[in-house]
Amino acid sequence: MKLISALICSTAAVGTSFALPAVASATDVHCSSAQDADITVIDGRTGCRATADTLGEARSAGFDGVGYARATFGASALGIGAAGGVGASEGAGGIPVAIGIGPDAIALTSIDDSDPGDGRTIALSIAFEGSRAQVSTQEGTVVCLGSAAFAWNAATGVSCLATPFGRWAASH
Repeated sequence: MKLISALICSTAAVGTSFALPAVASATDVHCSSAQDADITVIDGRTGCRATADTLGEARSAGFDGVGYARATFGASALGIGAAGGVGASEGAGGIPVAIGIGPDAIALTSIDDSDPGDGRTIALSIAFEGSRAQVSTQEGTVVCLGSAAFAWNAATGVSCLATPFGRWAASH
């Protein structure tokens, strides 16, 4: 039940951050890659990079932040960095998602789905201002540090949530 509450709270926090009015971003960049393309866009301190092999699809965006996505072996990767944050995702199969929002926020997601026939592996990391969130299927880790971070590996059910009130982790 705690995991469900954590997911609901995290979803509400992310949704609220996108729904509420905010100061207009000075710089927005978007990158999209498929079919062996490698796209990089840099504008001042904002940037994005998306790279994919013939089977993968990568999308990234920087909204006054840095987004990075790398997709191989049929992955669909998404990386978003906003307001000084960094979101970096890479996948060899599966769906890696990383979102970093706020100054010094870093979200990293790395998937290695060695058996794409068993269903698509999904992993998500979200970090807010000054926090860190990471999912690595190669290392089998899910990490949440700081006061506002969430990480989840759907294949194993392992997740964590860091808040100003403490850190919670759910294992399989």
